Amino acid sequence: MSRAKLGARCPSYSDVILPMQDPYMTQIVDGRKNYEFRKYRLRPSVKRIWFYRTAPHSSITHVCETLSARTRHPGDPPLEENGLGNAEFNNRHKDWDGYDFAYKMVTVCELRQPITLKEMKEKHGFKLAPRGLVYLPKSISDSVDLNQQNLLLDRRN
Repeated sequence: MSRAKLGARCPSYSDVILPMQDPYMTQIVDGRKNYEFRKYRLRPSVKRIWFYRTAPHSSITHVCETLSARTRHPGDPPLEENGLGNAEFNNRHKDWDGYDFAYKMVTVCELRQPITLKEMKEKHGFKLAPRGLVYLPKSISDSVDLNQQNLLLDRRN
């Protein structure tokens, strides 16, 4: 493999791709869901989550800035209960067993040009659709100017 191709596939540890089904993606986009809950901790270096929207979309459609994981260890402050799933996370609802890491969606941006699965395979080295966490290939971060995307929600203030 050439150095150029290898460099294009090297991941960025500040960005991850997570697969997301509807209606959860719609809930993030419209602001009802302000945290993404996971059973595992992302690296502390992760600053953005790129969402691969599963079929029928089969594309990376949104990117969200996020903060470090909030946990529910003894003594941790609870989440604000202003979003879907936040109260269940705080109260350790039985359906949330193991979902011990909450990532706030600080911003929600819609890509002006979604990155299709076909493009992911042809240009960015994917063999299959993401089924779990994938670190973002440098070729994608180099090809998308985040400042030129549609900012839908901003919770930085």
